[in-house]
Amino acid sequence: MKLAQQPGRLFLWRGSALVISPGIDSSLHTHFALQLTYGLQRPFRVRLQTDQPWEVTRSACFAPHQAHQIDSDGGLLAHLFVEMPEMLNADCTAVPAAFAGVPAFQRMADSLQDGRHQMLDMAVATQLRHTWLSCALPESQLKPALDGRITTVLEQIAASRGLDCNGENLARLVHLSESRFTHLFRQQTGMSLSRYLLWSRMVDAVASVAAGNNMTAAAHASGFADLAHMSRTFRNMMGVPPSELQRMAIAFKQDQSA
Repeated sequence: MKLAQQPGRLFLWRGSALVISPGIDSSLHTHFALQLTYGLQRPFRVRLQTDQPWEVTRSACFAPHQAHQIDSDGGLLAHLFVEMPEMLNADCTAVPAAFAGVPAFQRMADSLQDGRHQMLDMAVATQLRHTWLSCALPESQLKPALDGRITTVLEQIAASRGLDCNGENLARLVHLSESRFTHLFRQQTGMSLSRYLLWSRMVDAVASVAAGNNMTAAAHASGFADLAHMSRTFRNMMGVPPSELQRMAIAFKQDQSA
């Protein structure tokens, strides 16, 4: 069996995801996560605008909100998405990305090739996630930890799966006015509360699919108006339709611990 024909794997944590899959058609898209991508079998093509020429690379780092398009011609890719890597000090978009030259990353990438990624469990995937991040994001590139009030709010959103979460309720939780809270949230996370809640619902929808629900049930369970709303959101954030989830083996960690 060719590697490009193997089913993909998706490991999902609250706030991050590791995807190992043959490359699929990707439209130009943006999302709210930091994205690290590596071509496990061969280089891939990437561009940041549709009117730009394609650039061939083996590695890439896309900052949150950075538009990008990837074409791997079916080659096996590894993607790591992280919602908030403690907030980067500067634009970290890089093609190619420096992490590919770090020995620890190369050892990790070797362990994902030749079909060995099909044997990964959640514990090993978690270690791979930590290794990749440590190679890609040295501490000097990171800002200090989030304000404790925002951390409390993010924990509440995760615990409630985003249901009944709005600016007024969350501001009251951390004893701030709604206007002060929404300003602080955007300042700390780099996105509005409404956009963060949309991302959180998308993550919950993926978890619902992983639990065995069909796409329509997953959409309703995660707070989307309907399947069409979830599909548009998923495509806008990930660059592919949510039907791709049905081609993957999905592992999901329910709690927020590493």
